[in-house]
Amino acid sequence: MWFRERHDMLGRVYTVVAVARSLLAAHAVAVNLAIVMPRAHNPAAVVAVSVAIIVWHTLITLRMRKAHRRTPAAHLADLGVTLAITLTTGLVVRPGGAPLSLAGYWIGGCAAYAAIFRSTRWGVAFAAAVAAVLVFTPGHFTMERLGSSFVILLFTACLGVLITQFRATLREQEQDRLRSAALAERERLSRIVHDGALQVLALVEREGPSLGPRGARLAVLARESEAQLRTLLQDREIVGLEHSEVVDLAAVLDKYQSARVTVSTMASGVMASRSLVDEVEAAVAEILTNVDLHAGADAQAWILLDQEECDEVILWVRDNGVGMSAELVRQAAESGRLGIRDSVVGRIGAVGGTATLRSSPGAGAEWELRVPINGERQRHSD
Repeated sequence: MWFRERHDMLGRVYTVVAVARSLLAAHAVAVNLAIVMPRAHNPAAVVAVSVAIIVWHTLITLRMRKAHRRTPAAHLADLGVTLAITLTTGLVVRPGGAPLSLAGYWIGGCAAYAAIFRSTRWGVAFAAAVAAVLVFTPGHFTMERLGSSFVILLFTACLGVLITQFRATLREQEQDRLRSAALAERERLSRIVHDGALQVLALVEREGPSLGPRGARLAVLARESEAQLRTLLQDREIVGLEHSEVVDLAAVLDKYQSARVTVSTMASGVMASRSLVDEVEAAVAEILTNVDLHAGADAQAWILLDQEECDEVILWVRDNGVGMSAELVRQAAESGRLGIRDSVVGRIGAVGGTATLRSSPGAGAEWELRVPINGERQRHSD
């Protein structure tokens, strides 16, 4: 639609306010030309100010249509022009000639825009600046200006609170939608797993003991995997959709210290969102699982966490196992073993990072994970 970009829900509110401000601009210009100009000692200046109102209103209204162009600088420029027009009144009109300044009621538009797109504090601060200039213009104080200033402050504060509540409602609705979608997807996957993997595990559990000691071991593993899958399928609780909690990545990695795994992190904490830390931890856990399964019985692993940039951490996970070739990795992916592609590279890529594997036969393997910790580019709606 013309007035907003996709997903710009505030664009609907902005359209209403923009139309209202346009009408106020037209009202101010009409009053200036019909009533104020005959009383002014500089009529040409009144015409120039009226033209400035029209031009600036058009420019700022078009700019605010695009979400990425609603910058603090644009709002401050809007405030500056509004204050300049208000102060110009004292230079071109005698006291009493323009009771509400040459900007008329249009003067409150900059505060309304700030309340919608920035915050209630921004809006009230803009309204206070406008009210101060309107009331304390030398020689032009009137009770009408004082009353108008109070109305501008009250209207802006109420608008800011309403927009805050509107944003909260949108977030709650989005969370409900995500929760419903997650439950639906889980139910779909449950049917697929139940008809496939669980049937195979049940068969292995039933037939395994007849194959001897190795078959009995497979039966035990199948029973454990089946129990884990059934527990997961029966869990209908969807939690952690926001994951806004901030935790220490270094402390999370320290728990992997063991006789076979050496963990080295920085003395200071690396604070990041819970969602990002969960993804990084899951990737590290998958790497260590691969070390246990494929690197060899005597393989050792090392985890090193470092931070070269303030907005990025680097995590190295290496082992001294048997290593692997690029061809072996490709064959594993083609055969359906997607631990490297999905569980490691996919997880790190989902949070805006990169994962690089270096390995060769007999030389072990080394993972380099680079992850942004400020302003993570995660795959979710804004």
